[in-house]
Amino acid sequence: MNSNNIIERYGGIIKKEPLSCIENELILKETCVVEAVSPYFGYYYEVKSNKQPHMVYFVLDGYYTLEHLTRATSTIQKKVNFPIDAATGFISILNQTCYVIRFLNLRNYSHIKMIQQYYMDEGLLFKKKKLKLENQMGLIKLRRFFKLKKIGNGLYMDQDQESIGYFVIDRNIEWEQFKQLTQEVKRNTKLLFFDAAQAYIYEERQITDMVRIYRENLTHETLETIKERYLKVMSFS
Repeated sequence: MNSNNIIERYGGIIKKEPLSCIENELILKETCVVEAVSPYFGYYYEVKSNKQPHMVYFVLDGYYTLEHLTRATSTIQKKVNFPIDAATGFISILNQTCYVIRFLNLRNYSHIKMIQQYYMDEGLLFKKKKLKLENQMGLIKLRRFFKLKKIGNGLYMDQDQESIGYFVIDRNIEWEQFKQLTQEVKRNTKLLFFDAAQAYIYEERQITDMVRIYRENLTHETLETIKERYLKVMSFS
């Protein structure tokens, strides 16, 4: 692998997925933790698979800086013997917006209490549970670091998560317009099975807008085909 083709950037993801509260006995008393009922909803709603990842969101009581959260996560990682893949962000649901930490593939939910306590030891507070969420769609905005492999023509493959690719688009799109755009792209029946989200990265003092595609066994050719379809539909919008 040519290391010159690998870039690391900071940016974000915007998506919408169904969320449910985790039962109280698995979490610290009077705190709020939700899980994505169907991560990569646009793909797994249509495709049944045992590879579906797990996503859990700790709901925080207020805003914390990226530095604070990054240092806290680094400290906690040294205390546990399993990887912590954490990203910060916001969830907007039922007319409320909450600050969260997202954990990817935290398969053993019995670890949740322990991890919550470690974050509290680092000065973080968790929001008290006030709502009962069950399969409720929420708008999720995550801030995260990307490690991407350039594959040419504005295409990238994620180096940390297989089955994920990205392609560059020339402008920012509001979520509802992006949702309609994706529905139009999927009218091409050859491209039905994928999940799409908005993405962006900071580079050269600018923002590069992208589309994030999730599909098991995603190939460069399939990513290129999806990109061409998006750009074609966008040209008419």
